[in-house]
Amino acid sequence: MVITAANNTRLSRRLLWGLILLYILPGLFARTPWKPDDAAGFGQSFTFSQLPFSEWAMSLIGDRMYVEGGLLSAWLAGLFGKLALAVDLPHNWLDDAMRLGNVFWMILAGWAIWNTTYRLAKRVELQPEDPLGTAPTRVDYARAVADASVLCFLGTLGLLVRSHMQVPEIAELAGISIMLLGAVRSLDRPIGAGWMLGAGIAIAFFARGWAHCLPFLLLLLVSSMTHSSLRFGLLRRMTRAAAVFAIPFAIWFFWLMSQKNGELWWNAWNEWNVRRFLILDPTQSFDLVKLVITLKTLTWFLWPILPMACWTIWRYRKALTEPSIRIPLAGGAAGVVVLLITNPADEANYFPLLAPLSVLAAIGLSTMKRGLISLIDWFAVLWFTFAAVLVWLGWTAATFGFPAKIAANFEKLSPGYVPDVIGLELALAFLASIAWIRLIVWRTASGSRALWRPMVLTTGGVILLWLLMMTLWIPRIDYAKSFKALGDAITQSVLNHQAAANRECVADYNLGYAQRATLQYHAKVDFIRKGQFKEASECEYLLLQDDTRQSLKIKVDFESKASERWELIWTGNRNSDRHEFFFLYARTQQVEQQTENSSR
Repeated sequence: MVITAANNTRLSRRLLWGLILLYILPGLFARTPWKPDDAAGFGQSFTFSQLPFSEWAMSLIGDRMYVEGGLLSAWLAGLFGKLALAVDLPHNWLDDAMRLGNVFWMILAGWAIWNTTYRLAKRVELQPEDPLGTAPTRVDYARAVADASVLCFLGTLGLLVRSHMQVPEIAELAGISIMLLGAVRSLDRPIGAGWMLGAGIAIAFFARGWAHCLPFLLLLLVSSMTHSSLRFGLLRRMTRAAAVFAIPFAIWFFWLMSQKNGELWWNAWNEWNVRRFLILDPTQSFDLVKLVITLKTLTWFLWPILPMACWTIWRYRKALTEPSIRIPLAGGAAGVVVLLITNPADEANYFPLLAPLSVLAAIGLSTMKRGLISLIDWFAVLWFTFAAVLVWLGWTAATFGFPAKIAANFEKLSPGYVPDVIGLELALAFLASIAWIRLIVWRTASGSRALWRPMVLTTGGVILLWLLMMTLWIPRIDYAKSFKALGDAITQSVLNHQAAANRECVADYNLGYAQRATLQYHAKVDFIRKGQFKEASECEYLLLQDDTRQSLKIKVDFESKASERWELIWTGNRNSDRHEFFFLYARTQQVEQQTENSSR
């Protein structure tokens, strides 16, 4: 494919950043935390927002230690929460304010991916053939390819849902993207590369631990050091710059861990990191079942950048040793290593692949034949149009009861939900659908030959689907995944039982992280964990969680041992979950009198 100035049309900076905001903002606000991962991450951040900075050394959900993840994303969300409390925002807006951290991490990741691709695309080995002397300048060509990399990044299916949740892998993705940029900058600016590598290491480490950070650091360093122009002296300066950036953070972090309960959390967090390595856990192994899970998840999670990156590797198979291909390829290899040594069933473990594969996918766009580009376009048109029609059809059935069969299926998924047509959301969904039709017309009629054109419809289709889901379906999704109604019911049950009772805390038993976080937020009570069936003298109430699929064994066991101390005053569950039940107990009057006598 001959690249000319016509292929080199670049996206305006406003449009590019506007696309990122249009991608990330819908779905962040006007909803409650969703179980399980979003709710657990919110609980971690919510606890930080309630604590003084001196107690931020230990990640908690209520009074319960939480080590699954890191601290950085929760710190940032907790900081937004503190700001929201400082300006006296309503209580139900607090979770919305904390999700602003996602906007920061997504913009940071997009910036790093754009700059990584830009610096690679300027290199000599990636310049297009120019037999007629009509090729664009290096800078113009690099900008067009970099624009395409951001579209590839936003058009990846696996990023869509979790990027709108309070999960640590979003911050880790930003850190890995910066590490990749640092490896690329080592080719010409080793000191700046050291700063970038140090920043990326710090972000990735604090975000999600060293289990993912270590493979990337090793492979990217090896890939960078094999560059012939990176002599020992330059490498030493790059390492020194990285250390200057990373060591102060490490000292501060270890000082923080030396504070109250910090060492306890640090040891538990390290144990969690070790358990993530299958080879270090004798009870785990990477067998055929995990291989099948990995291949199935890769197929949809990394669509379409995985096949596009494979195309790039094939087209540049004779130039794999060139830095412009070797460095993002090393990043992709590190992501594969992460999958092989960790749990492939966890979607969070696929996030390290997003940045290097987005770069590789964009690099190969200029080598694609016109027929392949048309195939990508028409696949996007057919698939996303069909999906959009299904979303509209589902909303029509769920709202107006026609078609009846589809409406019945929705009722099974969210029994008891009463649909309500909201004019603003309906208007936004309609405008998004019109914009999709206009985008298709523009793409097919304009004859644009810009390098990024194969990704326009794919990225636009992803944004369309998300906008439709977050306007037409968001009330029903929120109803199915939220604990707000359950939290309100618990609060009302406590008030109805004894209005004058001390309800500063509720003891809990067998309560999951997600349930604990959201119920504490919505019910506005503090949960005190009960490790055994002993009475919690500081709490008047106890909340127990059990599952009907286990024949409510925990509830039966509890009542057989503590029936004289606690009485059942409320039972409830979310309408969308037929198996998860909650039981609220109140301390019996006899126990209260005994407690008062013993205190005297």
